[in-house]
Amino acid sequence: MSARTGWTATQIGYCSNVHPTRDLGGLRASIERHFQSVRTLRGLDTQDSGLWISAVAAAELQQASARKDFLALLQRSGLRLTSLNGFPYGQFHHGAVKAEVYLPSWADPQRLAYSLDLARILAQALPADCSQGVISSVPLGYAAHWSPTLQQRAEHQLRELTAALAQLQRETGKKIVICLEMEPDCVLENTDQAIAFFRHWQAIDPHHEHLALCFDVCHQAVMFEDCYQSLDRLRQAQVPIGKIQLSNALICRLPEDAHRRKQVLTTLGGFAEPTYLHQVKARDGQERLSAWADLPAALDDCERNGPSHPELRIHFHIPLFSEHLLLPELSGSQVALAQTFDFLADHGDFRPVLEVETYSWGVLPSQLRPTTEHAQLQGIAAELHWVEEQLRQRQLLQPQALEACADAL
Repeated sequence: MSARTGWTATQIGYCSNVHPTRDLGGLRASIERHFQSVRTLRGLDTQDSGLWISAVAAAELQQASARKDFLALLQRSGLRLTSLNGFPYGQFHHGAVKAEVYLPSWADPQRLAYSLDLARILAQALPADCSQGVISSVPLGYAAHWSPTLQQRAEHQLRELTAALAQLQRETGKKIVICLEMEPDCVLENTDQAIAFFRHWQAIDPHHEHLALCFDVCHQAVMFEDCYQSLDRLRQAQVPIGKIQLSNALICRLPEDAHRRKQVLTTLGGFAEPTYLHQVKARDGQERLSAWADLPAALDDCERNGPSHPELRIHFHIPLFSEHLLLPELSGSQVALAQTFDFLADHGDFRPVLEVETYSWGVLPSQLRPTTEHAQLQGIAAELHWVEEQLRQRQLLQPQALEACADAL
């Protein structure tokens, strides 16, 4: 097997949006305190990371002196910056984030400015052996707040974005790709929509190679998509995929027995926390989807209407290794993760950035939540070891000596 067909342990990173940071000072402290601890727990000298850099921190890093110090910190910390998470713009952990996580949308000039700030940082931070970096971003916007006018504005902004990224590549020799991340209840939430959008985009944008897709396994599992088939359809349609976020959705199988059903719904209610939006989908016998904007609405509907939905799929990123949680009826979407790894094993020329994204450790029900910061970092390291094992089972885990950047779109 060539080095082009697998990943090293170093290349399996995690997204730092799990760690609360408000500004550059907080980001620096998190790298020194959290990132280095996870890397040490894994026994690695260096580790790739998809850092989340808030808009405030990204603006601070436009100053040459601040960026120089930041790049030195990355070097000292053994952090290979090959990917960024450019989805959350600002506050992500304190207070009710909910649907505000999709703001600013791609119709707002602030989203363009933020994304270009990130692109300039990543172009300079990429390791010498990497010619390309990827940045995940919002799937245009939240569908409930969308309109044809906003779509037109978003496409105008995206054309400005790709033109600027093409210029950045000419100046630096580094190609930066923004990856729109499909998510339930957003303008781009399923494979059909992604294919339609990119067919349209590739026909109208001369710099379309700077725009790609971020494939989040949890999100597509919530949509009841077979991840192997979804990835295959996207590849057949020539939709570029720059990043796969490895994440685990929460699945609830509702029993017909009324008493047991009430027990299950009560336990599921422990996941209905106030910070993040936990979209819920269910499917009937004709494969039609029912949808609730957030978990409390789904719980209320199920309690009032009885056993009309045998299975709920919830947008709640649970730890990757979690198979059952609290009750046998509550499980993870590890089948979707297996489908994703199997697709990677069957397509040796497809080599996106792989990144663990479990940002919700701190809002798990109390019985599942780590009680100390160190326990949470151990949990993150355990997730990364779990990914390594999945790759090893499929002969996709490469020796460290074969280091190279993931770059296939």
